Formats: sequence, C-alpha cells, structure tokens
Amino acid sequence: MKKFLYGITLILAVVMCFILLFFPVLNFNREAIYNNHQNEIENYILEEKENGSLKTNEELKEEAINNIIYQTLMVLQMYYESNDVVYDEDNNSIESTNDYEAMMLDIYRIKEKGIKYTDLANSIKNQIDYDIKLNNALKEANGKGNLNLFFTNWQNPIPMMLVFLLVALEFACAVLVIIRSIKGIFEKKRNKLLTISIFGALVSLMLLLMPVIFKTDLEFAAVDNVNQFIQIFLMNVEGTSVCYYCGICFIICFALSIFAKLFKYSK
Repeated sequence: MKKFLYGITLILAVVMCFILLFFPVLNFNREAIYNNHQNEIENYILEEKENGSLKTNEELKEEAINNIIYQTLMVLQMYYESNDVVYDEDNNSIESTNDYEAMMLDIYRIKEKGIKYTDLANSIKNQIDYDIKLNNALKEANGKGNLNLFFTNWQNPIPMMLVFLLVALEFACAVLVIIRSIKGIFEKKRNKLLTISIFGALVSLMLLLMPVIFKTDLEFAAVDNVNQFIQIFLMNVEGTSVCYYCGICFIICFALSIFAKLFKYSK
C-alpha cells in the first residue's frame, strides 16, 4: 500500500514539473490593477471622454489597464529579443535592430495568456544585456566607466531574479517530491516528503497572494525610475491556475505521506 501511495505522489510531481515548465505560472490580475491604480484609470477615462472618445467607460477602463500592462512588460523587457541584422555587400554586419513587431506579439501573448518561466528568464537576460550595453556606451563616452551615472540609469535585474527563484523553488519542490517518492517506493528511510510538501504548498500560496504581499501605495503616474516598475509588476500579478494545481498537489502529497507513515508504523 505504501508503494501505491508513493506512486501517486510521483505521478503528481511529474505532472507539476511539466506544467511549471510549459504553462504560464503568473498572470496580471486586472482587478488588482484597477484597485491599485484606480485614480489614474478614472482620470484616463475622464480625459478620453473630454477628448471626444465614443468608447464606453468599461472599454476605456480596459484600455487603461492594458496600457499599464504593456508599459510594465516593455520596461521590464519581458519578451524574447530577436534581432534583424543587415549586411553589406561584403557580408559584414552594418546594422542590428530589435524586431519590434515580434516583441509586441510576445507582449500581447503574455497579456492574454500569462507569464511563463521562460518569460521571466528572458526579462533577466534582456536587462543584463541592456546594462552591458549601457556600461560600454559610458566607457566609450568617458574613456572609462562612470559608476554614478551607470547606477543612475541601469536596470537592476536582481528583483526579477528573485521572482525567477521563487518560481524555481516551486519547481525544485516538485523535483524533490519525485526523488523522495522514488525513495519511498524503494522503502528508503527518511525521505522527508512531508516537509517538502509543506514547503511547496507555502510557495504556491505566496505566488497566489502576490498582489496582497507586495501591495504598496506607489502610483503608476508617480514612477520616475525604470527600477520602480518591478514593484508595479509584483503588486499586479498573481499565480495562475498552475499554482492552484501545484498547491493542491502538494497538499495531497502531504496527506499521502502521512498515510504512508501510518502504514509503516502499523506494521
């Protein structure tokens, strides 16, 4: 019976790993965006009405929310950055520009379907690339790097790395459940499935409660530094149904691990 219980936890954990890798784990909470930036959104509606817009208040509200999402994603560079490279007659590169249309399609996909693990990774990569280019440009302009100017204009990738690591913890817990379930099937001692399941459920809960945990009074219109957009991001996104599924699976694994221990002691 113990092996059967551990077999169930193994299957649940494998599915968790799969969906965490290939399905959106975070999504913008439109209600949270409205509540966090209500004054700005209402002012946008009034301005558009004064300018003769024929759209309904609800349509203008959705438009204002979409603008906040688009700007946040653009500033955090949460897209796959592709390049169009132009070559001269000698096959030497003479120009390299971002494919803006491809970027916007990616941002639209994120707005509609949610943020995948790879989107967070792309954001970190693009921010680091930006900082490298900024540092090189300052060196060319000043002969050497200017740290004060750099840190005034840089894009700090550390907050997004922490978000990435938070989701990575969820994935790591699922991987550990797989390992511990296999150990349980082979009746190895101290598989610690109980502890891992509790921790995994807590990480799921944290992802689902991000708008509550990271809520601040920062207004969108008051943002004057690109690094403040990470706060706008954190208080307006939450875990998707993937996080609900993982949280429920971890709770089931917790319960099954208790039953497995009871069967062990009943012998």
